[in-house]
Amino acid sequence: EARESRIQTGGLISLALQKENVFPLMAIQMISIGEETGEIDQMLMKVADFYEDEVEQAVKALTSIMEPIMILFLGGMVASILLAMYLPMFKVFEDIG
Repeated sequence: EARESRIQTGGLISLALQKENVFPLMAIQMISIGEETGEIDQMLMKVADFYEDEVEQAVKALTSIMEPIMILFLGGMVASILLAMYLPMFKVFEDIG
């Protein structure tokens, strides 16, 4: 609450965020630069764009990993179904022959 009142009375947002240890240092530094230059809105947009790009890259990496895993899983399922169908038939043919 003390931090909130400091911000409301004109304190620096970057100092309050730095004490919280929630945001990465780069984001706090960019917010600090925005406060110093008077263009905090633009700096916050740049921070948002940076982390949006980072999330997109993480999603792309995850989907590129998931695709082969799903193919292997489905291939394993098909193989197990085929084995379940054909192994008993091979045993019957072996017993007959």
